Amino acid sequence: MTTINGWPTIAENTHIFSVSNRTKRAIGDTFDKVEQKLLKVVLKAFNVDVHHWLILHGRYTCVAHKSKGGSCIIEYLCEFKDKVE
Repeated sequence: MTTINGWPTIAENTHIFSVSNRTKRAIGDTFDKVEQKLLKVVLKAFNVDVHHWLILHGRYTCVAHKSKGGSCIIEYLCEFKDKVE
């Protein structure tokens, strides 16, 4: 978990946004909506690391145009099967 202006939160970026929507774990049409939903569904024990896990997963596995399905450990959650290599 990161802090913004002293408040603990899961800071949003494009990777977190896309992974959250593709897995339907935190669906939203804005970064703020996805962030608020993530804060509700992520177990507090994982809050410290989830921000980095989602960014790295989005950057290297669940990439924008074609996800690397064979190497994805959460492929079973993916709602975008047509975009998997």
